Amino acid sequence: MPSKKIRIKGIIQGVGFRPFIYRIAHSLHLKGFVRNTTSGVEIEVEGNQRNIAQFITMLQRKAPAAARIDEIKVSGSKIEGHKGFAIRDSSESTGSTQISPDIATCRDCLHEMHDPEDRRYRFPFINCTNCGPRYSIISDTPYDRARTSMRSFQMCSACAQEFSSAQDRRFHAQPDCCSLCGPTYTLHSITGRMIDTHHAITKTASLLKNGKIVAIKGIGGFHIACDATNCRAVTRLRRLKKRPTKPLAIMTQHRNVTSIAHLNEHEDRMLKSPIAPIMLLKKRRSRICNAVSPGNPFLGIMLPYTPVHYLLLEKVPYLIMTSGNIQDEPIVQQGERVAKRLGTLVSFYLDHDRAIENRCDDSVGYYLPGKGFSMIRRSRGYVPIPVELPLSVKPTLAVGPYLKNTFTLADKHEAYISPHIGDLDNLETLQFFREMVEKYKKWFRIDPQLIVHDLHPDYLSTKIAREMPGPKVGIQHHVAHFVSCLGENIVTGKAIGIIFDGTGFGLDGKIWGGEFFVGDLRTQQRIGHLQYLPLPGGEASIKKPFRIATAYAHVLLQKTLRLSTNREIHAIKRMIEQERNVVYTSSMGRLFDCVSAMLGVTMEITFEAEAAINLENIAAPGVKGHYPYGITDAEPRVIQVSDTLSAIMSEKKRGISKGLISAKFHNTVAAFSLDLARRVRDETGISQVCFSGGVFQNRYLLNLMIKRFTNADFMVHVHRQLPNNDGCISYGQVIAGNTDTKAIP
Repeated sequence: MPSKKIRIKGIIQGVGFRPFIYRIAHSLHLKGFVRNTTSGVEIEVEGNQRNIAQFITMLQRKAPAAARIDEIKVSGSKIEGHKGFAIRDSSESTGSTQISPDIATCRDCLHEMHDPEDRRYRFPFINCTNCGPRYSIISDTPYDRARTSMRSFQMCSACAQEFSSAQDRRFHAQPDCCSLCGPTYTLHSITGRMIDTHHAITKTASLLKNGKIVAIKGIGGFHIACDATNCRAVTRLRRLKKRPTKPLAIMTQHRNVTSIAHLNEHEDRMLKSPIAPIMLLKKRRSRICNAVSPGNPFLGIMLPYTPVHYLLLEKVPYLIMTSGNIQDEPIVQQGERVAKRLGTLVSFYLDHDRAIENRCDDSVGYYLPGKGFSMIRRSRGYVPIPVELPLSVKPTLAVGPYLKNTFTLADKHEAYISPHIGDLDNLETLQFFREMVEKYKKWFRIDPQLIVHDLHPDYLSTKIAREMPGPKVGIQHHVAHFVSCLGENIVTGKAIGIIFDGTGFGLDGKIWGGEFFVGDLRTQQRIGHLQYLPLPGGEASIKKPFRIATAYAHVLLQKTLRLSTNREIHAIKRMIEQERNVVYTSSMGRLFDCVSAMLGVTMEITFEAEAAINLENIAAPGVKGHYPYGITDAEPRVIQVSDTLSAIMSEKKRGISKGLISAKFHNTVAAFSLDLARRVRDETGISQVCFSGGVFQNRYLLNLMIKRFTNADFMVHVHRQLPNNDGCISYGQVIAGNTDTKAIP
């Protein structure tokens, strides 16, 4: 009678994997055991040789939907004479295991929650082996109840029987609980006074229905909620959160989505997936308040993904659910912090007594035709699933950028990317960064031997890196963008990198952002860029695009734009002429800001990239023409835009619509990008191209460039597992830091 030992790695803890193994072992009359270890799952089986072979086949082909098997090692073992098959207690071992992300409530649990005869009727923490909290409640591995925030709740006899019954859907479901033994929701006033314990959710729904703004604790932190059809409440929320125009996310049930937005089958599939991200959908005219996404053709929509969401939506079908934080700070995770951090925003908060071990924002993205889901923010549902690396690396910590920070902890071929941290410009975010770095090191048993950071000397992430022990490598910002796209797509040969971004410290000391590279994972050469233009007052101009437009028009067109007071215009000109308090940039993001201000679309911004977003939103469909531009011959080639801006000003003066001008400007960017890429291909034979950088969150531009480059016989690579924006930087830093990258200016 043969005996086999099987070791499995992947996402196999917290997804019902051990109960699955138990069932197939019993069905095949095999004996032995299965247990979690700190490096994965260990199985020992004894029995008929054919049955063991069938067992190994079945565990690969019929694994639970939320599981992901990355490695299976099978070896012979000593026959122990097991009497049956059992799930054993977890054990310590060398190495680490992956951690399951949080999973949206499954259909079976929803059916039970709405069944008056079921003992979990309307229970807001219902879950099973196929759904519920995972990442957000875990404190350590292996994944067992004692290592989660459910350790505070002792199972009642009914839950304990389910937990130990191999035929039950909750067999070894670590968060298993019911109203007798599980967490409870309580409603509080912002002063902390408890208002209700028995009907907390019902009263919260009534408050929302009556126009109140309420903080609601979910899986990964608090949301700030109000009725999305109540314009007074939405306007008040905007005023209190100091978020005058940035779009707000809506939560609603699936049956309501098509009444407020257009939905194709690909978008529908993502909405209904266990990840349940916020999807940016083309909006319809509806009862949703216009202030939810003013001047924007898209709505950010997500489906409920926890039981409490479904219960609240019964009374308020359309809820604003925006992150429970002050601008740029991490999401609030503890009820006792609500009054201090959100006290000026909400009147009440709905809390529960299950601790959130690891806070996590909602993931955000949209469907990119022909490419699939395109991320804007990678968090809940994805974190902490590793992203494969194209080469083996030493234990490495890449600390990421300053804005939209994520860090990456990596070893061998696995890169563990943090949830969205935010902008590293306040103490709360810095503490969140440090907290998650330590947790990742503990969970994945990685002690970094290399620290990688951005080249910008003043970034807080760079300063943090310099304080850490061990060797350090600085990687240029846009090189990290390029390499991250190469790595994510496992492109090992040479490619052209087109990196359109806002800000990045260049190798020549200037601010880059409209960059063209040629290279591979090891060597990158900057072969072109947008011409350098002045930013009067440095990065202070980013919040005032009219200053950028004034400066660019003065330098390129020798014209004075009357976009501000005479005094301010004179000050801008004087700074440029005297080379005082001026930095020079090749940023594509700043060029978009310039055109937006020139057209009178956006003069000052209230959130990052607002001017560029507004310019994209007015672009007319079906426009084919473009404006003139220039490209110099000497390397690095320089894209000259004086003729572009001159033509834009001329058409504006003639009364051409802003929508048509915006579309022609987008076409111009695509035209000079393809022009330069074709010249490079003619010289080098390279026909692969990578697009990366925050400007490529512009759907109009990205779709346009994918289409034009594909039609010109280029093989186009874009991000899919990572965002285009700076959320991909730390992954690229890991690769570049481990390849002795030589970036040539």
